[in-house]
Amino acid sequence: MLRFVKLVVPMVLALGVSSVFAQDENPVVATVKSKVKDKDKPFGMAVIFKVKPGNEKAFEEAFKPCLVGTRKEPGNLGYFLNHDLEDPQTFIVFERFKSVAALEAHAKSPHVAELLPKIGPLLDGEAKVKVFSIAGE
Repeated sequence: MLRFVKLVVPMVLALGVSSVFAQDENPVVATVKSKVKDKDKPFGMAVIFKVKPGNEKAFEEAFKPCLVGTRKEPGNLGYFLNHDLEDPQTFIVFERFKSVAALEAHAKSPHVAELLPKIGPLLDGEAKVKVFSIAGE
């Protein structure tokens, strides 16, 4: 996801959403594929965003339509935006998908395409991403 945010957000801002999402493989999907052993099994992700001071409310508002849309996706198992209590500029999105194919569909969704150009100017640096296997089930 870090590679996705680092590469895609500037490209979206420069080229427009439709040209960026016309690519054959989404960079975040490629990253997940490189880390997840079984592409057909559920996995989790955490994406950590740092926003510029004073942009916390705008970031949260920009994310709302994506939260609603993602939670309706058949391949989504969980999608939660969290605000760090100790660092008001930090937000963490906890994501869980049924499979890599479900993430591919999510990455191509209209709500993600609308989100990226809205949050790009609000970010203070690159997002950090962690990919997880599902444990304890």
